[in-house]
Amino acid sequence: MLSFASPSWQTGILAQNPQKGLLASGKARLASLIVPRLYLSDYFTAHDEKELIRLNITHVVSVIDRVPSIPNCIADDHRMHISVADRSDADILQYLTQATAFIVAALEQNDDNNVLVHCFQGVSRSATIVCAYLVATTSMDSFEAVGYVQAKRPIVCPNLGFRRQLQRWSAENYGQVVREGRIAKLAGSFVETFKELKAKAGGQSSTTKLHPRLKPDP
Repeated sequence: MLSFASPSWQTGILAQNPQKGLLASGKARLASLIVPRLYLSDYFTAHDEKELIRLNITHVVSVIDRVPSIPNCIADDHRMHISVADRSDADILQYLTQATAFIVAALEQNDDNNVLVHCFQGVSRSATIVCAYLVATTSMDSFEAVGYVQAKRPIVCPNLGFRRQLQRWSAENYGQVVREGRIAKLAGSFVETFKELKAKAGGQSSTTKLHPRLKPDP
């Protein structure tokens, strides 16, 4: 898990009062349906068991630099935690393929499954993951995906660094790839990733957690 010398301002607000922060009401507090069965929201929605049940959420992707408190109505193996800060220099690119594969696998598994992707506000980090999913499963490029998600959730605004990384990921993975084969490719990728994580976890919690890959020494 990523660690920082001092907590982010979002973490500070949550530590003081997880229910009343600056963004605990208004547009950021609502879950936005981006495409059928895929929602984008803030942390407070993901923390609200009644709202998760109302929306019939079965899987949650948490893109936040703290351990999220997700209600027990979401099974451990239906959760993914990506620990990344909302900073332009943070590396979110390394998570895009695995996160997209997780969403694809969840929606492919059962027609009744619904996925919620959240960060703190539902503006930058989680929006970048949702945009990556659209790039991977539709004919949209990264610019079109951001515009589409903003149309569904007007407060969406990935930071500049995340936009650049999304653009790079889109070009490297899907610039010349035939679109029809994307979902099968992603589903296979998730199966391999999940097997590897499960083998490493042993008897520990089955919650999927993604951490930064260490770069080799030069």
